[in-house]
Amino acid sequence: MANIPLRAYEKMIDELIEQNNLQEAIAHCKHILKSYPKCISTYRILGKAFLEEKAYNETADVFKRVLTVYPDDFISHVGMSLVREN
Repeated sequence: MANIPLRAYEKMIDELIEQNNLQEAIAHCKHILKSYPKCISTYRILGKAFLEEKAYNETADVFKRVLTVYPDDFISHVGMSLVREN
């Protein structure tokens, strides 16, 4: 596999989400988290993918993890409010 900076990889995953390739985006996020289990930015992207897939239990779990580390994280709060609406 080619070496790619983490930020570029995450940007590519965000583009997959925008193209509605949610399963592929989730798989890439999980791949990153195997090597970097504390990568909060990847958890945010994973939560976004789960939210788009309407997997609300998984979304809530991921965003709760982010909020444990960053209690003021805007993206996670918005994601959690969308989960609670649905």
